[in-house]
Amino acid sequence: MPTQNLPTTPRHRKILMLVQTRGYMSNEDLAQQLDVAVQTIRRDVNLLANQGYLARHHGGAGLPSSIENIAYDERQVLNQRAKDAIGRVAAELVPNRSTIFINIGTTTESFARALNEHRDLRVVTNNLHVASILSRRTDFRTVVAGGSIRPADGGIVGASAIESLESFRAEFGVIGISGIEEDGTLLDFDLDEIQCARAIIRHSRRVILLADHTKFGRHPMGRVGDLSDIDDFVTDQAPSPEFQARMAAANVTLHVARP
Repeated sequence: MPTQNLPTTPRHRKILMLVQTRGYMSNEDLAQQLDVAVQTIRRDVNLLANQGYLARHHGGAGLPSSIENIAYDERQVLNQRAKDAIGRVAAELVPNRSTIFINIGTTTESFARALNEHRDLRVVTNNLHVASILSRRTDFRTVVAGGSIRPADGGIVGASAIESLESFRAEFGVIGISGIEEDGTLLDFDLDEIQCARAIIRHSRRVILLADHTKFGRHPMGRVGDLSDIDDFVTDQAPSPEFQARMAAANVTLHVARP
């Protein structure tokens, strides 16, 4: 987002809110939401894109950056009901007395909060917020990966974190990402975070991916992997039939969590 003040017109603020919440909005959907003509939305999108507030795409608008994630404080409240629903459904996939990797992200933090009814878990995480959420449980054993702490979001990254994660093998690896291509490529922004996610994938017997529907409208440049690397995909809206066909071909089970 640019550093100047946000637009003052209510319609422009509403457009920005919708795009930030959903990741991508078509011009037709924006027009329907705001009860204006599609031509009006096209002019608004062009203006906001020229000012750097959003990215103009063919037929719609998306988030402006493929190289920098949204700030952690904003991500904490973005689609929170959907993330909590995803966390609850993912928690149902994990039985008591399981071993789990949990990586960086606000959706994986929702998953950690949803584990409050579980017993006797063993968790390895490179997310300080996850460790804090789980630390109150006396019947959980939580191991925090060593490494460099990112003050912005509490993520633990770097060579030491990767080495620490690779010292374990878990039944479940629960990961979040920042973007998904329609061809099934899983994407993220930060190379260190990507390396940690790959380590979790390599050392988990079953990988559960958590991502709300807005991740389909985002295109970070870093590749984490693809659908063949995961076993379960938990999201809040059913993806396109084409994407579901790719999931079926990769033997990935879809779980749709309704907020």
